[in-house]
Amino acid sequence: MDYAPEDKLAIYAAATRGLMELEPDPERRLKYADFIDIYTAMDDNELKHYQQDYAEENQAMTALSVRMREEGFQKGMQQGMQQGRQEGEGEAEILLRQLSRKFGPQVAQQHEARIRQADLGSLEHWADAILSAESPDELFE
Repeated sequence: MDYAPEDKLAIYAAATRGLMELEPDPERRLKYADFIDIYTAMDDNELKHYQQDYAEENQAMTALSVRMREEGFQKGMQQGMQQGRQEGEGEAEILLRQLSRKFGPQVAQQHEARIRQADLGSLEHWADAILSAESPDELFE
């Protein structure tokens, strides 16, 4: 598409408005907004003028971008927390097996709730300490 340089901001604004009106999916909006950005290739000065002259369109895209980043951040946090829980569960299982082998299954059962509720740091500490512990009491001191 060929357009005059002086029409660049108006075309960018029209494309942005059309995108916001026609595309209901926020993720696709953001993807297509990237295409619009790449296609128009505005420099810093043009971008500054666009933000001033087309505040409504700019605000809509900024709000969408912020929302999508926040959702992405939340999703990443949830995935990280889930991964951490899974690592903790794996550590707990290993520690329970070690405890059962070293001190007997009844000792592992007695301490199972504490182990399953422990944070990853405690689990790692106990997993190291079990190698030299002479008793369960010494292990959990």
